[in-house]
Amino acid sequence: MGLPEFVSRQLSNPTGLGGRLIRRGMNRGNAAMNQEAVDRLGASAGDRVLDVGFGGGVIFELLLDRGVEAAGIDRSAHAVDAVEASNRPAIEAGRLQVRRAEVESIPFEDGSFDGVVTVNTVYFWPDLGAGLAEVLRVLKPGGRIVVAIRDGSVMKRVSRDIFTLRAPEEVLGAISAAGFVEGRIDTVGDGARHHLVAARP
Repeated sequence: MGLPEFVSRQLSNPTGLGGRLIRRGMNRGNAAMNQEAVDRLGASAGDRVLDVGFGGGVIFELLLDRGVEAAGIDRSAHAVDAVEASNRPAIEAGRLQVRRAEVESIPFEDGSFDGVVTVNTVYFWPDLGAGLAEVLRVLKPGGRIVVAIRDGSVMKRVSRDIFTLRAPEEVLGAISAAGFVEGRIDTVGDGARHHLVAARP
């Protein structure tokens, strides 16, 4: 297995020592995107927000600092265990829940969240429509989704066997097809980062 494939697999599903290093890298590399996504979500104290594919888990600090009740799902058992260990006080206080799950089967009730955010994960969703339908289900009416992705021009070294790169217009089209409204694309970082923002009717 070559280095690009190894790194791509770890980004998709962190495991072992390599996963630990990748998670640290995620927290550094995604810092700007996490902040931008949380800002666009507009969550405030008392809201409940779900992060789909939380990886390194650093976004929870941004949410908890705003007084938000946070939850997250990730396919990686390593990521779930690490976030549970590093956020024990927030979990015990009922301010944070994390679960191991896939986006196609989100383990929360209908209308559970005021907002859903996902940063650099839709590359790994096997069925974009099914994942977005689940996000729509767990959002309250009027709840917002923010999907953050990198532009394909800055993703040249990833394995195309693992990453499915999608243009922002394609992702926004899928968001609209799933039933979301008021969709828009916010492009930042000289075109390197895109935030797809929409609402549940």
